[in-house]
Amino acid sequence: MSVNPPVVAIAFGSVAPPQGDVIELRVHLGCTSEVSSFEVLLQNWNGKYSPNGTMPIRVGMDGNISVGRGAVCPLLMTCRVESVKYESTPTESYVRVSGRCWGERLFRRVVTKTYEGMKGEAIVKDLLDYYVGLSHNRGGTELVEAADTTYTRLEYENTPVWDILRYIAETADKQGVIGYDFRVAPDAKFEFFPRGSKTSPVSLSERIEQCEYRQDIHRIRNRVTVYGAADKSMPADKDAWTESLTPSDGYWTAAAGSISLDASMKLRGFASIRLEAENLYYGAAAFILYAGKEVNANLYPLFNLWLRCEAAYNGQGILQLLDRTGKQAQRPFTVGKDEWFKIEHKVGEKNADGWNVESGFDWNYIWQVRIILFFDGVGTGGFWIDGLFFGGRRYSSTQEDSTSQSSYGLREQVEVNEELWSDTECALRAKALLANLKDPAEQLTLRSTIIDYGNTPLLPGDTVHVTLPNEGVDGDFRILSVDYNVDAKTQTLETVLELGREKPMLADYLFRLQSKTDSLSRYKLARS
Repeated sequence: MSVNPPVVAIAFGSVAPPQGDVIELRVHLGCTSEVSSFEVLLQNWNGKYSPNGTMPIRVGMDGNISVGRGAVCPLLMTCRVESVKYESTPTESYVRVSGRCWGERLFRRVVTKTYEGMKGEAIVKDLLDYYVGLSHNRGGTELVEAADTTYTRLEYENTPVWDILRYIAETADKQGVIGYDFRVAPDAKFEFFPRGSKTSPVSLSERIEQCEYRQDIHRIRNRVTVYGAADKSMPADKDAWTESLTPSDGYWTAAAGSISLDASMKLRGFASIRLEAENLYYGAAAFILYAGKEVNANLYPLFNLWLRCEAAYNGQGILQLLDRTGKQAQRPFTVGKDEWFKIEHKVGEKNADGWNVESGFDWNYIWQVRIILFFDGVGTGGFWIDGLFFGGRRYSSTQEDSTSQSSYGLREQVEVNEELWSDTECALRAKALLANLKDPAEQLTLRSTIIDYGNTPLLPGDTVHVTLPNEGVDGDFRILSVDYNVDAKTQTLETVLELGREKPMLADYLFRLQSKTDSLSRYKLARS
């Protein structure tokens, strides 16, 4: 198949090397994980491109590179010269010029700023407008496309712009699919768009001269465990145990005094537990859990309750935990009078040093909680208990695929996501990760010297259809990068495509999250 020979147009500042001076040219176009770059080798007869020459090429110059065939020579890159190297022998003189596209501006600045309640595209535009200086509008069309994700809080300190853009691209979703691509287009416009949403008009049919198809299992994960926020509690409703004298997990009783439910004095919900002591040295309330409902304090390492006492008490108390054999762990506490005080303590074997623990006490089976308050001598008065629970456990879910495990062996991944607030949300996230990671990634490298893309060069981030009957490939692939290699000696333009295909990352869990928080939130510190 015959094609027109390559044509090249290069300009660095006011210097426009003629095509006859171009020995080799390589233009590498990348997106999302990298910016585009170039390297050109020029004849440097009589030192005309040298610092003292008639057409000096200097670092820092802006320029552009166009490559095509015949009379069609579309722009591939708006660039900046970052390196100039002179190479000479007694009979030959060359200059090697290299640099990157205007995407190099994305690496110049760091950000110290907090974004609150902002959509993903609004954050991207703010970075471009105030830190980068790249246009994102082409002929009145906004090139930063809208996302469905709102970020409650993103806090950055001395964080590179590039890192923030990568994070937004990796986490923003559109219509249930996570992932955006971004690139600096040939005309230096910044584009931000949902992954897989752009299709190249170039046909590769009968244009592929060499291909390499590979499947890679390095990425495979077929057992995924996701941990959410450390806010899982027993009971799940943190107020349930103090809304009734006989909640579903146990019952209240008085160890000293009389016990009742009081709807007139409560901190939360519709009632609290009241203990009334009359002519006693202390008042004591006990919550006893039914068999099978005991709390494992090693899994729920945080104990919490609210307490309010009348002025007759001296404010000194003891908190006791009893295991199913009656052995105790206890510690003192102090509260004020006639107002609610929060009592919160770490529990479990790792936190046993903060307790007076009876030998043999089993933290895995907390059977009873006792709250004791003292009088100075004999006294009469009441105190109230509200919001008693054990917490601090992370929500979690583990999902696995037995077929993938049989084929590739057990491969595990663990993720902690502070934005997941239930086991269900963790399960949705784990299922999405598993669906995305359980199968091999597919990658293609295509080479051809007969691709004619006309005025529409192949760009990274676009999708292109590939058919390889021998390899059983027939589908759309995402362009990861494109190399345009011009060789003056052979008068060839070789196009090298790196392509990838993987299952989209579904965002079902995000929508469940948004029903609770109406947004995603992240807290990110700067890299040191």
